[in-house]
Amino acid sequence: MYPLKGGASSNGKIIERTRDKVVIEVRGTNQSFQTNEIARVVFEGEPKQLASVKDYVSQGQIDQAIEEFKKIVPADIKTDEVKQDYQFFKCYITAMNALRGKGDAAGASKIMLEWATENKTSHHFYAASEKLGELAMASGTPAQAAKFFNVLSGSPFAELKIKGDYLSGKALLSNKQVPEAKAKFLLATESKLSDPASLKLAKLASVAAIRCDAAAGKSEQAIQALDKMVDEGDSTDGELYAEIYNAMGGILRTAGNNEEAVLAFLKTDLLYSSQIDAHAEALFQLAQLWPLVGDNQRATDAKSRLAKLYPTSMWLKK
Repeated sequence: MYPLKGGASSNGKIIERTRDKVVIEVRGTNQSFQTNEIARVVFEGEPKQLASVKDYVSQGQIDQAIEEFKKIVPADIKTDEVKQDYQFFKCYITAMNALRGKGDAAGASKIMLEWATENKTSHHFYAASEKLGELAMASGTPAQAAKFFNVLSGSPFAELKIKGDYLSGKALLSNKQVPEAKAKFLLATESKLSDPASLKLAKLASVAAIRCDAAAGKSEQAIQALDKMVDEGDSTDGELYAEIYNAMGGILRTAGNNEEAVLAFLKTDLLYSSQIDAHAEALFQLAQLWPLVGDNQRATDAKSRLAKLYPTSMWLKK
C-alpha cells in the first residue's frame, strides 16, 4: 500500500476493500486507509509489469504505461483481486489514450462502464467514475457526464466532493442547465479546504459561476468580476487565466463585441495553449469569430488546428 502524499508503504494482508477504504492487517493489527489517500495498491504475486504500469500511471506517463501493459501475460494472473486490477488499468489507460485523441472515446467508455458496473466496491471506483465523466464530455454527452461526476460529489471525501461539484457543474453548464450548474459551482466555492488543489478548484468554480451570471443577463457585472480576478491574480496560473479569458470572450461575443471577444480568446490561444480543454474552446470560438471581423483565413487556421490538436474534443463536435 503506497500513500498518495508520500511516506512509507504499508505491507500486510488485505482484510477489506471498498470504494471508500482499504483495510489491511499489519502484524496482527488492522489499519484502515481512505481510498482518496492511496496512490496504488500492489498485490503479492502480481506480474511485475502490472506494478510498473501502476507506477507509470501515477506519474502520468501514459505512453510508458501502455508499452509496459502490452508485456503482461494474462495467463500469469492467478487471483481475482489481481485480475480486477489488471482489467481496471486496461480500461484506464485505454480511456487516457482516447482522451488524448489516440483512441475511440465511445469504445473506451463502454469497457470502463462494464468494469465499473461489475466492481462497484473497488477502491478504483471513484477514479473510474471520473474517467467515465471525461469520456462522456469528449463524446458530447454532458448530461451523462454530470451523472458520473456526481459520484465524486457523493463521496465522503471533501477533496473529491469539490472536484465532483466543479466537474458536474461544467457538464451541466455545457448542457445549458445554467441554474443547476451555478448551484454546483457555488458548492465548490464554499469549500473550507485549504490545500492547493482545492483552492484552485474553488477559483475555477468562481469563474464558472460568473459565466452562469452572464448567461442569466448580468454581463456587465460578470466582466467587472473577471477583470478584478485578472488584476488580483497570478498570470502564471495558466489553468485559471485561460478559463478567465475564455469566460470573457464568451460574454463579449454574446454581447456582440466581436473584436474584444477575439482579443480575449487570442490570449488563451497565444499565452495558455498548454491548457488543453481551454485551448480547444478558444480555437472553436476563434473559428466562429474571425469571419465576423473580416478574416476568413485565420478562421480556417483556427478550425484546422482544433481538428489536428484535439480530434476527440467536444468542441470539434459543436
